[in-house]
Amino acid sequence: MQLSTQVTATMSSLEISEIVGKRHDNVKRTIDTLVCRGVIASPQIEEKPTAGRPTSFYVFSGEAGKRDSIVVVAQLYPEFT
Repeated sequence: MQLSTQVTATMSSLEISEIVGKRHDNVKRTIDTLVCRGVIASPQIEEKPTAGRPTSFYVFSGEAGKRDSIVVVAQLYPEFT
């Protein structure tokens, strides 16, 4: 019997914001626009508890999420391409 543990790579909109040096609300707006245009699939939404109001962020995962996160980064940071 073999025990296999696979870890799925993920990237959040918060991480994308840090990578490209843009405000998180602008990253989320870009993601929303790309989803509305049908360029990327709608990513999972999660919430991060804070001292005040919780912050929502997107999480990309799996192969489709990898592609979609690259599309978002390319849109926000053309030098990446």
